[in-house]
Amino acid sequence: MMNTSAPVHTVGHKFRPAEPESASDVSAPPSQGILMGRTTTFLLLATALMLSACDRSFTDVSEATVVVISPDVRIALSENVIDLELQVTAARDVTQVRTGGVDFSQVTNSNRWLATLPLQKGLNQFIIKSMVDDGPMGLDTVNVFYLTHSFESATAARIIPFVTGGHTTTLLPNGTLILLGGSAQPGGAGAFDAYEWGVGRTRFAPTPGITFFDRIGHSASLLPDGRILVAGGASFGDISSVSELVEQVEIFDPTTGTFAPIPSRGEPIRRMYHTAVLRHIGTEVYIVLFGGRGDTQYGSNPRLDIRRDMRTFQLRNDTLIALSPAVGPFIEFMAGHTQSALSVEASGRAERFLIAGIKFGATLDAASLTIDFGGLAGIDIAATTTMNTARLRHSSVTLAQGLVAHFNGRGEFIDDVFQGGELFVEEAGVYFSFPDDLATQLTAAYGQSATLMPDGRVILIGGFDETGAGLSVVEFVSLGVQ
Repeated sequence: MMNTSAPVHTVGHKFRPAEPESASDVSAPPSQGILMGRTTTFLLLATALMLSACDRSFTDVSEATVVVISPDVRIALSENVIDLELQVTAARDVTQVRTGGVDFSQVTNSNRWLATLPLQKGLNQFIIKSMVDDGPMGLDTVNVFYLTHSFESATAARIIPFVTGGHTTTLLPNGTLILLGGSAQPGGAGAFDAYEWGVGRTRFAPTPGITFFDRIGHSASLLPDGRILVAGGASFGDISSVSELVEQVEIFDPTTGTFAPIPSRGEPIRRMYHTAVLRHIGTEVYIVLFGGRGDTQYGSNPRLDIRRDMRTFQLRNDTLIALSPAVGPFIEFMAGHTQSALSVEASGRAERFLIAGIKFGATLDAASLTIDFGGLAGIDIAATTTMNTARLRHSSVTLAQGLVAHFNGRGEFIDDVFQGGELFVEEAGVYFSFPDDLATQLTAAYGQSATLMPDGRVILIGGFDETGAGLSVVEFVSLGVQ
């Protein structure tokens, strides 16, 4: 269940009017006579202020502070209106609160203000104007997200006649979905199997060929020619040594339904629960791997730990060529995270991505990064707002420009499994949790796959529950975000 409590929280984006320049800021130094005249004027003004203080105590005049009382605007709303309650406080009386031509009503003898506001689908940004008696006008922004949604469970139809988690699902250009690898248990043996489900099929069916190496926690990248490159992963979900990582790279050809191992040059890939990004620049194809659990030292003394590096490979003539060292540029210690494009473009053409998950250190904390491969200074990496709930082994899809949805996942402990998800909205730099009427319909799971289908629905497949059992879940979610 999602946490539906609505703690008091402040709103963001305080705007302060520019202070006007005084005449003395732009004029030449005054003469002595002018200075004496100004001194006399100042004394007269000071005397007047002292006399007026007998009638009204002196207080600093400043902008009002605005706090959202209800609802909890960190949670997306399922209705197209909001009853917004604010707490507006200032040193002197607040005389007016309004937004977009709508005046808030003040609750008698309190600092609470109420208004009912209509919502448009997607992000709504309300500029709150608060007037203080004898003081300045304050400007604050309240971000609200109106999300339409629908849900359908197809689990009973047995679209996948087996249980699996830690697998990958890849959508081909013709609408066929390819499921690769995975395991029946979180720490269990990886699978050799590959399945396909497309138009006219009622369930996933095995492909003619199987993988050469059993895998769980691998990555699958759709190449420009429609084939799938499979990299990394391990023979078991919970490994104890580097030797259990799968170094061999394979390519799946959907026209024949078969796999072929391909050579790689440079130090081998040794990681699982990482992310892979395809970049198609001109006629060249690159694969960029980030993070994961794997070898952090290489050489004669390999070490199994959480990786924090990003490593680039070029695919040329069906050979994967390492362009950066085995342990490349350091970013964050992350594994079980997701990496999603922040733009909707043809496969491999996106430049900007969102990395979201948990960073490993003395404590496990939520982490979100944006990475821009086309930055002015090369690759730009910046921290951004983190998820409301720190999660890993979740699944993610890009819904629209600057909009990424995260589903389910788990926390620090293996039995701390989440039900629900969050939306990252780049325009506001904010995460919104799914509303309860959507979250409670989803099956709590981690190690699940999420894929945006051609009809706009997100299909959620498999995963593990809080007991560590594999799932045969198939659920469809539609999210109206624009």
